[in-house]
Amino acid sequence: MRAPGRLFTPKLVLGLTVIAVGLILLVDSLHWMDAWHLLTWWPLALAAFGLARLAQDGPLSLRGHVWLGLSVAGFISQFGPWGLLERWWPIFLVWGGAIVSLRVLFPRPKRLPGPESGMPSPRPPDSCDPVTDSTQVNR
Repeated sequence: MRAPGRLFTPKLVLGLTVIAVGLILLVDSLHWMDAWHLLTWWPLALAAFGLARLAQDGPLSLRGHVWLGLSVAGFISQFGPWGLLERWWPIFLVWGGAIVSLRVLFPRPKRLPGPESGMPSPRPPDSCDPVTDSTQVNR
Protein backbone atom coordinates (compact mmCIF):
# COMPACT_ATOMS: atom_id res chain seq x y z
CA MET A 1 0.00 0.00 0.00
CA ARG A 2 1.32 3.46 -0.87
CA ALA A 3 1.73 6.28 1.56
CA PRO A 4 -0.94 8.98 0.99
CA GLY A 5 1.53 11.68 -0.08
CA ARG A 6 3.26 9.57 -2.74
CA LEU A 7 0.65 9.76 -5.50
CA PHE A 8 2.04 12.88 -7.20
CA THR A 9 5.33 11.51 -8.52
CA PRO A 10 7.55 12.34 -11.49
CA LYS A 11 6.53 9.04 -13.13
CA LEU A 12 2.87 10.05 -12.96
CA VAL A 13 3.74 13.45 -14.44
CA LEU A 14 5.65 11.77 -17.25
CA GLY A 15 2.72 9.48 -18.04
CA LEU A 16 0.21 12.34 -18.02
CA THR A 17 2.53 14.46 -20.18
CA VAL A 18 2.85 11.71 -22.78
CA ILE A 19 -0.95 11.29 -22.80
CA ALA A 20 -1.47 15.06 -23.21
CA VAL A 21 1.03 15.34 -26.07
CA GLY A 22 -0.53 12.30 -27.74
CA LEU A 23 -4.02 13.80 -27.49
CA ILE A 24 -2.81 17.15 -28.84
CA LEU A 25 -1.16 15.45 -31.81
CA LEU A 26 -4.25 13.28 -32.37
CA VAL A 27 -6.56 16.30 -32.43
CA ASP A 28 -4.22 17.97 -34.90
CA SER A 29 -3.86 14.92 -37.17
CA LEU A 30 -7.66 14.47 -37.31
CA HIS A 31 -7.94 18.15 -38.35
CA TRP A 32 -10.40 18.90 -35.58
CA MET A 33 -8.38 22.00 -34.73
CA ASP A 34 -4.92 23.42 -35.23
CA ALA A 35 -3.50 22.15 -31.96
CA TRP A 36 0.15 22.99 -32.48
CA HIS A 37 -0.22 26.27 -30.57
CA LEU A 38 -1.00 24.19 -27.45
CA LEU A 39 2.51 22.76 -27.58
CA THR A 40 3.90 26.23 -26.83
CA TRP A 41 2.88 25.52 -23.24
CA TRP A 42 5.63 22.88 -22.87
CA PRO A 43 7.12 24.67 -19.81
CA LEU A 44 4.07 23.51 -17.83
CA ALA A 45 5.33 19.93 -18.08
CA LEU A 46 8.72 21.00 -16.70
CA ALA A 47 7.01 22.86 -13.86
CA ALA A 48 4.94 19.75 -13.06
CA PHE A 49 8.13 17.63 -12.95
CA GLY A 50 9.70 20.17 -10.59
CA LEU A 51 6.67 20.29 -8.31
CA ALA A 52 6.48 16.49 -8.24
CA ARG A 53 10.17 16.33 -7.28
CA LEU A 54 9.62 18.90 -4.53
CA ALA A 55 6.61 16.93 -3.25
CA GLN A 56 8.62 13.70 -3.27
CA ASP A 57 12.04 14.87 -2.05
CA GLY A 58 11.18 17.94 0.02
CA PRO A 59 11.28 21.70 -0.52
CA LEU A 60 15.08 21.80 -0.86
CA SER A 61 15.23 19.16 -3.60
CA LEU A 62 17.95 20.25 -6.00
CA ARG A 63 16.39 18.25 -8.86
CA GLY A 64 13.01 19.87 -8.23
CA HIS A 65 14.47 23.35 -8.36
CA VAL A 66 16.43 22.56 -11.54
CA TRP A 67 13.18 21.49 -13.25
CA LEU A 68 11.43 24.63 -11.98
CA GLY A 69 14.32 26.80 -13.20
CA LEU A 70 14.12 25.24 -16.65
CA SER A 71 10.37 25.85 -16.61
CA VAL A 72 10.79 29.51 -15.72
CA ALA A 73 13.40 29.91 -18.47
CA GLY A 74 11.01 28.23 -20.90
CA PHE A 75 8.14 30.53 -19.96
CA ILE A 76 10.35 33.57 -20.32
CA SER A 77 11.62 32.44 -23.72
CA GLN A 78 8.11 31.53 -24.95
CA PHE A 79 6.02 34.38 -23.60
CA GLY A 80 8.36 37.03 -22.23
CA PRO A 81 9.66 40.10 -24.00
CA TRP A 82 12.61 39.50 -26.29
CA GLY A 83 15.89 39.91 -24.49
CA LEU A 84 14.48 39.30 -21.02
CA LEU A 85 16.18 35.93 -20.61
CA GLU A 86 19.48 37.25 -21.98
CA ARG A 87 19.56 40.01 -19.36
CA TRP A 88 18.22 38.12 -16.36
CA TRP A 89 19.89 34.70 -16.71
CA PRO A 90 22.24 35.32 -13.72
CA ILE A 91 19.18 35.13 -11.44
CA PHE A 92 19.23 31.37 -12.09
CA LEU A 93 22.76 31.23 -10.65
CA VAL A 94 21.57 33.10 -7.55
CA TRP A 95 18.59 30.72 -7.25
CA GLY A 96 20.82 27.64 -7.56
CA GLY A 97 23.36 29.00 -5.10
CA ALA A 98 20.61 29.74 -2.58
CA ILE A 99 19.24 26.20 -2.81
CA VAL A 100 22.69 24.61 -2.45
CA SER A 101 23.47 26.86 0.53
CA LEU A 102 20.14 26.08 2.21
CA ARG A 103 20.76 22.36 1.72
CA VAL A 104 24.08 22.75 3.55
CA LEU A 105 22.50 24.76 6.38
CA PHE A 106 19.49 22.44 6.74
CA PRO A 107 20.65 18.91 5.84
CA ARG A 108 18.11 16.16 5.50
CA PRO A 109 18.50 13.13 7.76
CA LYS A 110 19.99 10.10 6.02
CA ARG A 111 17.51 7.40 5.10
CA LEU A 112 18.29 3.83 6.02
CA PRO A 113 18.01 1.31 3.20
CA GLY A 114 15.14 -1.12 3.48
CA PRO A 115 11.38 -1.19 3.29
CA GLU A 116 9.51 2.10 3.40
CA SER A 117 7.70 1.21 6.61
CA GLY A 118 10.97 0.78 8.48
CA MET A 119 9.84 -2.47 10.07
CA PRO A 120 10.99 -5.86 8.80
CA SER A 121 8.26 -8.18 7.61
CA PRO A 122 7.53 -11.01 10.05
CA ARG A 123 8.65 -14.54 9.22
CA PRO A 124 6.26 -17.44 9.62
CA PRO A 125 6.98 -19.44 12.78
CA ASP A 126 9.08 -22.59 12.43
CA SER A 127 7.16 -25.72 13.26
CA CYS A 128 7.84 -29.46 13.24
CA ASP A 129 4.19 -30.36 13.66
CA PRO A 130 2.99 -32.10 10.45
CA VAL A 131 -0.52 -30.72 10.91
CA THR A 132 0.53 -27.07 10.87
CA ASP A 133 3.61 -27.33 8.64
CA SER A 134 2.46 -27.31 5.01
CA THR A 135 5.99 -27.70 3.62
CA GLN A 136 6.63 -31.06 5.31
CA VAL A 137 6.33 -34.13 3.08
CA ASN A 138 3.90 -36.74 4.37
CA ARG A 139 4.80 -40.40 3.69
